[in-house]
Amino acid sequence: MGKRGPAPKPNALRVLHGERPYRINTAEPQPAEERIEPTQELTEYARAAWDLLAPDLIVKHVLTAWDVHAFTAYCVAAGTFREASEHLTTYGLTGRGAAGGEIKSPYWQIMRDSIDAMVKLGGRFGLTPSDRAQLSIGGGDERASGAERLLS
Repeated sequence: MGKRGPAPKPNALRVLHGERPYRINTAEPQPAEERIEPTQELTEYARAAWDLLAPDLIVKHVLTAWDVHAFTAYCVAAGTFREASEHLTTYGLTGRGAAGGEIKSPYWQIMRDSIDAMVKLGGRFGLTPSDRAQLSIGGGDERASGAERLLS
């Protein structure tokens, strides 16, 4: 069975909200500072999504080396969405089925599945206004280590 209740509050928020020191995990693991690249070869559209969003997320320490797989999946979903959308624009919303009748284009379902993946994964990185409202990246020195950011 999974964990019950709401997700725990991140340590940085615990510090900001003035929680008791014994409730704050001062040994929280932090990813090493390293070059962040996609984990696989990306299509043209997926790479465009990466190039648009990744640099800013990296600077704000939202995208770290530990998050690369999830963010690559987001970019693949964004690329798939764009490609399916272009197919719908080119070929229309319907097509001919095996029996000769008119059917909904399969690209419509591909596009909807991509949207679902983008919403779920994008929320992890604060890519919608409501998700951003729940994140706090703090201010100050962007080069500070994880422990320094947490305890400052």
